[in-house]
Amino acid sequence: MELFWLLVGIGIGAIATSACWVSWNYAKQRHKRKFRKRSHNGVKNRSIHSLKSWAENLHQNSRLEREPSESIAPDDDEVESLLAKIVEVAPIGYIQVDQDNRLAICNERAATMMGIANHHHGLLRKPFLLQLIRSYELDHLVEKTRSLNHSAQVDWVFHPAIPDPANPVPQIGRPIRAHSIYLGRGQVGIFLEDRQEAIAITQQRDRWTSDIAHELKTPLTSIRLVAETIESRVDASAKIWVERLLGEVERMTKLVQDLLEIGQMDVGIAPPLNLKEVELSPLIQAVWSTLEPLANRKQVKLNHIGDRSLTWQLDESRIYRLLLNLFDNSIKHSPSLQSITIKTSVVDSTLHIETIDAGDGFPEESLPYIFDRFYQIDLSRTRSGLDRGGSGLGLAIVRQIVTLHHGAIDAKNHPETGGAWITISIPTQTNSVTNTFTNTL
Repeated sequence: MELFWLLVGIGIGAIATSACWVSWNYAKQRHKRKFRKRSHNGVKNRSIHSLKSWAENLHQNSRLEREPSESIAPDDDEVESLLAKIVEVAPIGYIQVDQDNRLAICNERAATMMGIANHHHGLLRKPFLLQLIRSYELDHLVEKTRSLNHSAQVDWVFHPAIPDPANPVPQIGRPIRAHSIYLGRGQVGIFLEDRQEAIAITQQRDRWTSDIAHELKTPLTSIRLVAETIESRVDASAKIWVERLLGEVERMTKLVQDLLEIGQMDVGIAPPLNLKEVELSPLIQAVWSTLEPLANRKQVKLNHIGDRSLTWQLDESRIYRLLLNLFDNSIKHSPSLQSITIKTSVVDSTLHIETIDAGDGFPEESLPYIFDRFYQIDLSRTRSGLDRGGSGLGLAIVRQIVTLHHGAIDAKNHPETGGAWITISIPTQTNSVTNTFTNTL
């Protein structure tokens, strides 16, 4: 019996041992399979990573190889060819002369304006500028630019040369504006602008303005007569309104007269000046008294610097209007609690008048057009942006009055206050001066 149970135990042990061996062997085989799969994936991943790294390195190396060739600047011939194409298709005329005043470049637009035929063939001979373009103004501009080594500008009417002196045909003048640039080594480039269309538009506008002024004279005269008639017949409480109406009619009448005089000056007709010895200090105070209510709103004061006994030969009514316009502009654009300075002096037999305020001054891009009629500065550039613009005639009328006195006027921004700085120069008036007139408008 004991032997039986011994055999049963040995059999169970053998079975258990076999089962353990089979399980262990199965687990071992499974582990090997997993290891081989993991190794395969690892090799595969490493291979992909290596391939990516190789591709990236190859791309980087190829880019480094390309960059030197891409950064190579084009040669001088390519640059010159490109500039020549740009100049030829430019919408503005351009010519260029060398140090000997020989024409080196002339585009199609410039050739058309200057009346140059077959300019491409003519440039091969490198002709002198005056051989193709007979213009003293243009030649003087080149010499001025070369001597000063900076840009200059000139406006003139160009008259082409008569092609056949034996059979002269009248040539139509063309208004031209030339702007020069110094290119170094004696070379000068000149941009040419055809001003014919702009001047035609300006002349049409001026004719329209003159026609309107003529049409306004009659109704203004009628309004004034009616106002003067009823002034003595209204109640005392309403009289102030009639007086205000007469003041506005008077202001409009003067404005219309100014427009008519500007129109006359455009065609070379100068209105006569009523010259006499004028004391400047009392005149300045009288003008300021007229505008004092407007100045008191901003608490703006007037500072007069100069000889209080200074007198000069002037047309008093016109100088009064000149100062009125200047002070009115200064007050409108001055901040509160500031002062407006006017300086009067005599240097080399010339009267100098300067007005300086503490406003925003003139935008740099507007300075060339400040004295053009109807020109108004963008209201967004003013200190508050709320000031209503005027007619655009104030400074144009100021220039007209200065021109009648054969003087000069200039506008800039004062370096200390930053405001408008207007300088006027009026020479000593003589009978010969007052009887002549040069149209500079």
